[in-house]
Amino acid sequence: MKLAVSSIAWTNEEEEAIASKLQELGVRHVEIAPTKLWDDPTMTTAEDAKRYVEWWAQRGITVSAFQSMLFARPDLTIFESAEIRTETINYMSRFLELAGVMGAKKLVFGSPKNRRRGDMDLENATSIATDFFGTLGDVAAREGVVLCLEPNAPQYNCDFITNAAEGAELVRRVNNPGFGLHLDTACMALAGDDLGDSIRNFSDILEHFHISSPMLGQVEDLEEVDHRAAARALNDINYDKILSIEMRPGDAGTNVECLEKAVRFVQSVYDIDK
Repeated sequence: MKLAVSSIAWTNEEEEAIASKLQELGVRHVEIAPTKLWDDPTMTTAEDAKRYVEWWAQRGITVSAFQSMLFARPDLTIFESAEIRTETINYMSRFLELAGVMGAKKLVFGSPKNRRRGDMDLENATSIATDFFGTLGDVAAREGVVLCLEPNAPQYNCDFITNAAEGAELVRRVNNPGFGLHLDTACMALAGDDLGDSIRNFSDILEHFHISSPMLGQVEDLEEVDHRAAARALNDINYDKILSIEMRPGDAGTNVECLEKAVRFVQSVYDIDK
């Protein structure tokens, strides 16, 4: 298993110090939130994108994944109307193309507020989502990347695809090589999923994995998140893709220390490649 850390855990000003710490800790992958880097990532030039990738590469670190594509775009939704859905597809397609340029092979689609179904019945919502993600899956496959659906627990204000089984069912229904399943330790724990069973049962479609704490707190040994069960299951399925630490920034001046604490904990529990 390869370890990454999501860039939402630090500020842009801390990136050099974070990169040095990742080198020291032996972390060779980073997951980025493009919306942190550029006001409108979909308008970023290939040259600027490649320059950022090269900055990390010079430090021995690969940009492996995207997240937070719809951050600050609550207007782009799946279920509100066909017109808005088309806008959302077009916007997301540009992220898939950008990921292809940057070599980021996995893109995590969480965005619980953008996929709220509200009063729409589940059958209709599922049909719409199947077409929506099928269209994006075609774009992703063309770009050589995979869009990964993250089940989000209701505690994250989500009302569509809230547990691992629902996520797996939709991924299998879409049945597209450009669309896969992403699982998250905190989301599964909050939803009442059995972490080990979910990983084993859906191993054939599991493309990406987040190690997190509830509400994106400090990643550490918590009673409510059974990291050891997750680690055992990932070993059982011979998972060889990215595990990414996801947590929000801490207090000013603490992010390098918090990152080191999280990485050392994960390295002690999960079977990370050396």
